[in-house]
Amino acid sequence: MRNLGLARAEIGVLGLVLALTTLGNGFVLWVLLRRRKRNAPMHLFMVNLCLADLVVALFQVFPQLVWDITERFQGPDFLCRSVKYLQIVGMFASSYMIVAMTVDRHYAICCPLQAYRGGSVSRWNTPIMMAWGLALLLSIPQLFIFSQSEVSPGEFECWAHFAEPWGLKAYITWMTLAVFLLPALIITVCQIRIFREIHNNIYLKSERIYPPPPPRALTPPSISNAMSKTVRMTLVIVLVYTVCWSPFFIVQLWAAWDPNPPDQGVAFTILMLLASLNSCTNPWIYTFFSSSVSRELQALLRCRPRTPRRGSIPDDSTTTHTSTTKDSLY
Repeated sequence: MRNLGLARAEIGVLGLVLALTTLGNGFVLWVLLRRRKRNAPMHLFMVNLCLADLVVALFQVFPQLVWDITERFQGPDFLCRSVKYLQIVGMFASSYMIVAMTVDRHYAICCPLQAYRGGSVSRWNTPIMMAWGLALLLSIPQLFIFSQSEVSPGEFECWAHFAEPWGLKAYITWMTLAVFLLPALIITVCQIRIFREIHNNIYLKSERIYPPPPPRALTPPSISNAMSKTVRMTLVIVLVYTVCWSPFFIVQLWAAWDPNPPDQGVAFTILMLLASLNSCTNPWIYTFFSSSVSRELQALLRCRPRTPRRGSIPDDSTTTHTSTTKDSLY
């Protein structure tokens, strides 16, 4: 028998997450695409992070919402496999885009000379392309794990089929490692090295004995306040991602490995659903740290035309990792 209270709670949470994620990422993406400096690294990363979060909203949260409303999966086997594939693509893409942002920051700060020599930023940013490529590739097993299954005479459901007794445990463990633990490890290592480099640059600079400076054309930019601000923004995105997704994966591992898993009541289920809130927060974190995007978003929401300040330098004239002479997000 279906728990109607739990079903209503799921529908309410999923509906709220869908609205917040779609509107938030849609507005911020629109503002970002209107900006002229689209080749700025952090701008490009945030455009793709917004796209990844929209994939989560439209292909993960929305199908699950419809599924909960109708109680049964409505559609043929092809739709079942496609939905399950795209649901995981969104998870991988959102996670790996955050990894790509962190790696880019690490390269710009810890290897500034190589980054400075890289020249202008290409629209086909390598970390971004790798993030999307891995998301599309690593989600392929979903096409073979899930299929339309007859659960009772004349009634079908989109279910997974695992080899007993180890299949489900292997699947949950692999997803936890690939989507959460391995990205978290890479991010942690990069952030530790970033903060160590910033510490050395700011607090130990006076104690160092520097060799004669290289020619001006080869001198890499130092760690500026704007660069430090982008690092703080990336760190906040990472922390929010960890807080949102940790309960989801902990609960999944618990249910898969515990021979006597806890009863999946309302609190248990809602805790897993809250993982999707991560996709709601990313655009607002970027808006908070970027004053220019914040101003344009306010103008858009108030239906006012954009009025750039006279004589001002565009806020998103940036550069990192493959950057030019400035490294200013703002």
